[in-house]
Amino acid sequence: MYKNKKTAGIRNVILILLIIYIVILMGFSAASLLNFSEKQAVLNFKKQYSAYNDALLLTAMQMSDEIGCYYSADKNIPSNFSKCERFYKKFATNLNVRKFCNGNALEKSCVPVYSSYTAEARCAGFSESMINKFNQVFVMEDQSSIIIYNYPTGVMKPMFAMDINGNAKPNKSGFDLFSMVIMRNSNGNYYFYPNITYCLPVEKGGFNYLTDIYKE
Repeated sequence: MYKNKKTAGIRNVILILLIIYIVILMGFSAASLLNFSEKQAVLNFKKQYSAYNDALLLTAMQMSDEIGCYYSADKNIPSNFSKCERFYKKFATNLNVRKFCNGNALEKSCVPVYSSYTAEARCAGFSESMINKFNQVFVMEDQSSIIIYNYPTGVMKPMFAMDINGNAKPNKSGFDLFSMVIMRNSNGNYYFYPNITYCLPVEKGGFNYLTDIYKE
């Protein structure tokens, strides 16, 4: 009887130690998976950002360095939205368009349902209704897409959301959805604003600035 109790006690201790080991192992695995996912997100962003930056410079060259669709970084030079429609057509073509949705993007599967949407009035062009029903969306051959900021409806702005993997998850701002604001400096050079979630909701754990991505 005493021997059986002793054996049972040893088994219980072994079982408890085994459970603790499994919990610790699962913790390490989850951390490793999270670290891998973050690294993969960084690699995906860098790849797409490079392609989009190249397309911006190529489009500027094709339009004789006057794209007519930018926010000015120089207070002495006004921003220009006059040629945004023409600019986006050339820009998207340089990224190899596969599909175009001129409104009703969610219904036509050009955009997924995102985890959250902006609720700020100043950023209404990226509201749920604008993205799903009114904004133009270009879907590329590599499955990335651009959602053009289009507010008031029909007035394109030098800002778009870049979804680096289209309908694939996680569909969250700062993870696979980023905002690209087209800027022009006093020297006439074009570039994207460093805040890559501007006018998008800030999700916990997401990347919000280019420095978050290129910190190494």
